[in-house]
Amino acid sequence: MDLNMKMPDLATNDGVELGVTRWLVAVGDVVKRGQPLLEVETDKAVQEVESVVNGTLKTIHVQPGQKVPVGAIIATFKVS
Repeated sequence: MDLNMKMPDLATNDGVELGVTRWLVAVGDVVKRGQPLLEVETDKAVQEVESVVNGTLKTIHVQPGQKVPVGAIIATFKVS
């Protein structure tokens, strides 16, 4: 089963787009719930975003340097 991960609400201002600064995992990597996946730049700081599932990273939808709104799909995982 595939599961889409959405950009979490880390910003203090509504409507702010968040920028991906870097991915800490690559497509094909097996990840565990709670494992840091990527770094996101908010209006105040850079924060790590953790995995919400155990599975394999199948697709990265947002590349470093891109900004997306909260709720946008940022990655897809293969969950068993």
